[in-house]
Amino acid sequence: MMAESIDEINKQFKTGSVFKAEDVPLSCTPSAKELEPTLHGVMRMNGLIIRSLQEISGRGANAVTFRAGKKFGHETAKYFRKIDDIEEALRELSYILHGQYTFELWKPEDKEDYVVTENGETFIFLVFHDCIVRQTLRCNGMEQGGPLCQTLYGYVVGAIEEITGRRAKLEIVHTGPNACLKKLILK
Repeated sequence: MMAESIDEINKQFKTGSVFKAEDVPLSCTPSAKELEPTLHGVMRMNGLIIRSLQEISGRGANAVTFRAGKKFGHETAKYFRKIDDIEEALRELSYILHGQYTFELWKPEDKEDYVVTENGETFIFLVFHDCIVRQTLRCNGMEQGGPLCQTLYGYVVGAIEEITGRRAKLEIVHTGPNACLKKLILK
């Protein structure tokens, strides 16, 4: 019964529209300052949900949250334009997500290009700056890299797969209080 009603709801919202980064409004009403107490409440609730999920399912919590994030990334990105160029796709995704997860392409000094192919593996590094997940973890006194981070990783992977048509994987290279470095592996 539930699946039928979800399918019916989804049919109502299929518009066939494709959104471009420039279509996303840069400001919102009410102002962010007015919404801050609500945001902090949601952050605390998410922390408690993740803590409970970890207690119940242990190490399986990472897989559950990654899969949920990936599904959400695929669903959301169905409305984005399809882009073959991975650098352009990542820049547009970062622009669209600005304020939630701000990331930029990064390359080591010894590399000429952002997209690197070594030992048969193609990858690109991403630095995540302003991240609501990191702030939520800090607000709740939780460590980075766990299930809430996995939700973000899944989201980025799902969105990139949907936008570019290529399979992907995101790995942690470094986590920190002000930025995290991730490695996006393309298949």
